[in-house]
Amino acid sequence: MQSNSLQSVVKLSPAAAVSQTRTFILNMKRTNIILSSPIRLLISISVLVTVSFSSCRENKNFPIPPIERMQEYTTSKQYPATFAAESIEEWRKQIPEVQNIAIKSTADGQVDSALYFASESDRKKPLLVVLHSWSSEFLQEVSLPYAHWAKKYDWAFIQPNYRGAFETPEAMASDVAIQDIVDAVHYAMEHDHIDSSRVYLVGSSGGAMTALVAASRHPELWAGVMAWVPVFDIVDWYQFNLNYPHRHYNDQICAALGGEPLPDTEVAKEAKQRSPSTQIHQAKDVPIFLAHGINDLLVPPSHSIRAFNILAAPEDTISQEQMDYIVAEQALPPGLDSTATDKYFAQGDPPVVFERSSNNVKLILYKGVHDMAYNPSLLWLNDQRKRQ
Repeated sequence: MQSNSLQSVVKLSPAAAVSQTRTFILNMKRTNIILSSPIRLLISISVLVTVSFSSCRENKNFPIPPIERMQEYTTSKQYPATFAAESIEEWRKQIPEVQNIAIKSTADGQVDSALYFASESDRKKPLLVVLHSWSSEFLQEVSLPYAHWAKKYDWAFIQPNYRGAFETPEAMASDVAIQDIVDAVHYAMEHDHIDSSRVYLVGSSGGAMTALVAASRHPELWAGVMAWVPVFDIVDWYQFNLNYPHRHYNDQICAALGGEPLPDTEVAKEAKQRSPSTQIHQAKDVPIFLAHGINDLLVPPSHSIRAFNILAAPEDTISQEQMDYIVAEQALPPGLDSTATDKYFAQGDPPVVFERSSNNVKLILYKGVHDMAYNPSLLWLNDQRKRQ
């Protein structure tokens, strides 16, 4: 009985716990149980330490402010760092609590890095998985606004390396790279209180391509996937880049695949297996937001449109003729009906020129180039919940 009484003390407020401890000791005396002074002192200290720890834990459950747009961050193009900027010092300067962690792959045992942030609150929190872009690695600084959001609204944040820049066989949406992303999710779930109905994935360019592959391979994980200017098909993008020999992307593709992905070759087959084009249909039950600049000359908007067409209802698809017009003219063709507004886009975001939603997929074409807007991503993801 006395043990149960003592255990109940730690559930009280600090003042009540002290009072209850005194009562506990008096009751022990009344039942002729002799407590020496050191034992009484030890009980009191133990209770106070436990209560103090519990009180601190409660204080770490800070109030979450109402969700609102970030005024200081708009797009990755406007962010005061290039896509190539990578610095752990900058991350620790802006997010002192961020951790540079190591995660062992369950696929091949390789240990790779990730940036991780989560508050010490004990409430269940969403998890935001951010994927670096094509030529970068896990310290990519343009992801910092996502981490600021996570800190403000008590989300967990993780940015895995998933084998680094897309220039080795293990990188570029390989099987082990996709498993690294899954392992990053499991790491967060094992180390913090993660709401499994609110696990989100976001990426741009190569990161968006990989996000779509991860959604296809593991649709059970994601409550929402945000893909900015994704590469839809590596073979097609390789052919497109032949028109731009000064670009380094084709050299990276060949390095990752072990050769040129020419039609009807084993290398091309491998490239297709790493592309959303061959598997995005498996993500039909995942809420997916595709966003693409109508003026994008790096990855044509046809890549997002083709992904949309696979996931949308047949009556909502965009024809090949309309797609060709959009790419060639950087404008909407006559007769392509749509709304030019979206509730997730506002002042400071790229202007919307086309929006269409069908089934679980949403497509935005905006006036702009190869870019990523933070607020539409986070506001849309915040509204998503995984269907149970």
